[in-house]
Amino acid sequence: MLKSGVISVLLLILTSGFILANFSSTTRARAPNVETATTLRACQTPTPKEPARTPDQNAAKPETAMRSVQILLDVDADLFIENSDGKRIGLDFKSKQFINEIPEARAIARENSTTYVLPFDKSGRPYKVTVAGKSASKVNADLSMTGPGFVVGFRGLALVSGQVQTMSIASNGLQLSLTTNHDGPTPQLFLTEQSGRDKPSYRFEISSLLAAGKTITVNLDIEKARLYFKTDGAKKDSFSVKMRRTNPGGIRNLYAHQDISFGRLNSYAMDFGGWDGKSEMCFYEVCDVCDLKRCTNLGNEADVK
Repeated sequence: MLKSGVISVLLLILTSGFILANFSSTTRARAPNVETATTLRACQTPTPKEPARTPDQNAAKPETAMRSVQILLDVDADLFIENSDGKRIGLDFKSKQFINEIPEARAIARENSTTYVLPFDKSGRPYKVTVAGKSASKVNADLSMTGPGFVVGFRGLALVSGQVQTMSIASNGLQLSLTTNHDGPTPQLFLTEQSGRDKPSYRFEISSLLAAGKTITVNLDIEKARLYFKTDGAKKDSFSVKMRRTNPGGIRNLYAHQDISFGRLNSYAMDFGGWDGKSEMCFYEVCDVCDLKRCTNLGNEADVK
């Protein structure tokens, strides 16, 4: 009887110890799982997303949107440019070597065109541009310069091998000039100007008939709303002028007049600021002894609907 009680007590002690040991080991095994679950929940907690930027925040500032101009010649010909400091880029016609002396300038040559990218110079100082043809037969070419808010250039340059065509373009796109290398019609000089979304944009096209070696010059004063054009010919020259005005709402107005030659000298100003969009335009003769307040109204020859 005594032995039976002792054996029961021993079994009870052994069983309790086993249960405690098993409970302790189970607790230790589960502890890491609790920590892992907490860590997983922390990793799965969504992180705040960065607020989406609006297009205005992503857009480049106007001052840095375009820091260069591109001069494009759309045919296979030799193009040479010299800035007002005498720095040059292009094929030197004397040495027959390509040179680039203008800092940050580069050339993009393609099979049938050439583009020079130059740093934008807002001063308005001129680029001297020289083009020489490569073909023995006449090739019509267009040369343009694109910059901040403007596209200007020459359309219909007659290029022939052995002949050189000389032009100048103001670095701010407000003045063009061309010295002809043959008698007859000049290429079309064009200026396109955009002043802002809330203001009209303009495109002007001017041409004339000149003797070889004579120069035609066009100057745009957008603030005074006047277009100046002249030649240095001794004889009376005539001009053809076209203007397209695109209003902020998208409506376009056209003006055209051929054979402008009413002045004593070959120098005129077109006052387009007060034009009504349909009828005649006011022109002035510009010279030292001219009456700059005397307006000559010339009719609109464009097909106005």
